[in-house]
Amino acid sequence: MLFMENILAGVIVLAVVASAADVYGLFLNLIRTPAPQAYTELEAFLAHVLLMVVGLELALMLIRHTPGSVIEVMLYAVARKMLLYTTRAYEIAVGVAALAGLFAIRRFLFVSRMEELEGYVLSAATPVKDVNRIVGVHIPEDLAKTIGGVVAELAGEAPINRYDTFKIADAEIEVLAVEGGVVEKVRIVDLSHKHRRDVG
Repeated sequence: MLFMENILAGVIVLAVVASAADVYGLFLNLIRTPAPQAYTELEAFLAHVLLMVVGLELALMLIRHTPGSVIEVMLYAVARKMLLYTTRAYEIAVGVAALAGLFAIRRFLFVSRMEELEGYVLSAATPVKDVNRIVGVHIPEDLAKTIGGVVAELAGEAPINRYDTFKIADAEIEVLAVEGGVVEKVRIVDLSHKHRRDVG
């Protein structure tokens, strides 16, 4: 499943890259169009660019498997809809409410309860430096390039099974999915945050 998701993410990225030529063409149409008729060309240009952004965020969501990436996709999708296709006052109000709801979820539920308490679920292909940035931990970046590589280094010659747990620096790594002996998905918990919660 994770392998297929990574392939789909790659296909999406390739599609976005391929559409860059269309952006150039739309930009040329925009600067060549007289001012009174330029609005339509600008709208088409922005629609295409924002759709590319949504595509890239979707690819990141398929790779990272984090609630945050899902929220980012929804934020960009709602923003694109509001900027380009919303004309009535009630549609604007609904869009603003949707954005406010997404920001509220991110601020009051997603960060402090969903992830900091339960850990971050990430693809094993996530680079260690990105894991440190996302989770807020300090896993040595010279141990391996990806978090799956870190698990392999920590396991050594021992076989890796689902629910195996490893501790390194201020992080706890739990294996959530293994296919053919290769780690596919992990959960990362910030032990320093967990310790503060237990003490409190």
